[in-house]
Amino acid sequence: MSQKRFETIFFLSVLILSTVLTLLVFRPYLTLLAFGGVLAIVTRPLYRKLHRLFRSEVSAAFLTVLFVAVVILLPLSFFLAALAGEMVGVFAGLRGQLTTFNMPEYLAGILPQSLHSQIPRLMEQALGLASGVAQSLSSNLIGLFSNAFSIMFGFLIMLISVYYLLKDGSRIKKKLLAVSPLADEYDEIMFSRISVAVRAVMGSILVLGVIKAVLAGFFFWVFGVPAPLFWGGMTGIAAFVPVLGVSLTTVPAAAYLLLSGHLAAGIGLLAVSVAIIGTVDNFLQPKLVENKTKIHPLLILLSILGGLKFYGFSGFILGPLTLSITLALYDIYEKQFRDVVMGRVSSESELPVKDGQISI
Repeated sequence: MSQKRFETIFFLSVLILSTVLTLLVFRPYLTLLAFGGVLAIVTRPLYRKLHRLFRSEVSAAFLTVLFVAVVILLPLSFFLAALAGEMVGVFAGLRGQLTTFNMPEYLAGILPQSLHSQIPRLMEQALGLASGVAQSLSSNLIGLFSNAFSIMFGFLIMLISVYYLLKDGSRIKKKLLAVSPLADEYDEIMFSRISVAVRAVMGSILVLGVIKAVLAGFFFWVFGVPAPLFWGGMTGIAAFVPVLGVSLTTVPAAAYLLLSGHLAAGIGLLAVSVAIIGTVDNFLQPKLVENKTKIHPLLILLSILGGLKFYGFSGFILGPLTLSITLALYDIYEKQFRDVVMGRVSSESELPVKDGQISI
């Protein structure tokens, strides 16, 4: 083995090891950096307008980050305050119902005579179950409040990453192009696919938020929930919360109806929430994303659902993003590298590119 070949292998081994160790160091913040990158891509047009206006990268990036913080924090604070008020009302109603509700008498009325002797034991088991549920909720709430500092710190890290990705984005991109072994046109295709996928997913989330707000407001009105327009708007904001989503408002609203004696309306709202409001994104989001990315809606749906399982709450963005990058790599392989891999190197193999996209 020549000295040059040995040096190359040694260097690449050290480089790979160092890269892996660096990723492990960054691992706790990779999701925050990914969201920062998403927000930087989405707000890039605003940054460019501010940069043309102020002629300063620092000012433009700072004002863009300030805009992001206000857009996220103000609706979130308003939503949490309104939701807290609604929950207080629900629990107050529940307490009033419990004070006038005679559980042994109720059970004696619905159970056969032969089981009446088991009512005390059933009451004891029910109280034990309720105590366990209350303890679990209490511990989760305590954990949520104790993690408030971590949440705020993570939000700050995300805003800082947005600031630097906007201010230094062009230089970072040039550096990545310089170190990438692929031709620059292939790298540009990758960047283009990433931008298109991010904007398509975020755009679909905004559209679905509006649709869910309208649907929720309509069904709140149908089932007699007070202030349906207000709570419909709150549902639109809740739609942006991963996993829980619209259940943050529809479940308390249904509980309010049940506790106020409107049994059919409460059950109906729960059914509509599960069957329509909560699942409309499974049908519409793949189609909305497909219109921008030109990826089959079935693949988009699977990438969203699988992304939520693999990445966690950030998977609704990272799943389609991973799919988009993978398909771009397969397109590049098919057009440029397949003949090389199969041993059929063409001297004139070129990748047709049109408007930053691979022509297929």
